[in-house]
Amino acid sequence: MDNKIFLVTALVMLSAFAGAGMQNAFAFSPADADNAIKIVSLSTDKDVYHSNEEMEIVLSLYSPGNVSNVLVEVSGVKNRGGKDLISSSRKATLTPGENEMTFIKKLPSCSPCAGIGVGTYFINVSVAYGDEVVNATHSIAITPNPNQITHVNIVVEEAKRLIESEDITLLDVRTEAEYHTAHIEGATLIPVSELSNRTEELNKSKKIVVYCRSGHRSVTASGILIEQGFDRVYNVLGGINAWEESGYAVVSTATSTPEQPGFEAVLAIAGLLTVAYLIKRRKASFK
Repeated sequence: MDNKIFLVTALVMLSAFAGAGMQNAFAFSPADADNAIKIVSLSTDKDVYHSNEEMEIVLSLYSPGNVSNVLVEVSGVKNRGGKDLISSSRKATLTPGENEMTFIKKLPSCSPCAGIGVGTYFINVSVAYGDEVVNATHSIAITPNPNQITHVNIVVEEAKRLIESEDITLLDVRTEAEYHTAHIEGATLIPVSELSNRTEELNKSKKIVVYCRSGHRSVTASGILIEQGFDRVYNVLGGINAWEESGYAVVSTATSTPEQPGFEAVLAIAGLLTVAYLIKRRKASFK
């Protein structure tokens, strides 16, 4: 084969691989060689409490091996002055696999003296070992009455952890057009304007994680669900905007429109045309 033809053909093949995502084929997967400690789960015995109630905080840590002198700190339920009303720490030695730790804490009274009222509060966990630190956040709601039901506001990091570790219903309450443009994988679409008449489509026995674009419509949707008897409702603060800002993936089901060819496509077309031209010239020289 003529050297020019061989070179151009090689360029075409390389550009085709690039356009098909050759980089992904050789991408490094953290799961293949991950030696980091991970927070697998962070939860409480329930997520809606009343004042002065005892709370059990359960933390599960994955360790790739035996690790000593791991500092685990739990804090949260900040009062109006910014003070953590729950605070605890302990040193631990982790063994390979999952390690479970439990903290028992009593919630303060909802009073002006304590500086807290009803609403959502955050439990923060920090795990430090060597120069590394991993963190996680879990939300609870505090109500004035023992039997009162309310939704819980959660950050996107907790939403992602729930999606990955539990059998939940992920509910998108935006419009159909918004959903098809970009949504969190696995989400069920029921626009907030239709939700009151379609709650029978949802499983009341599951946790329902609700999101919209920025967190406003999902608050309305969470209220509708609570009114209709759902007792484990979680509103994603910041919505899909916060989700994407955190670098988490979304998927699209929108019908794509024709686009101008990208660089790889232009390179491949140009290469093919060049190959065809050189072959034609080579054939002509033998006539």
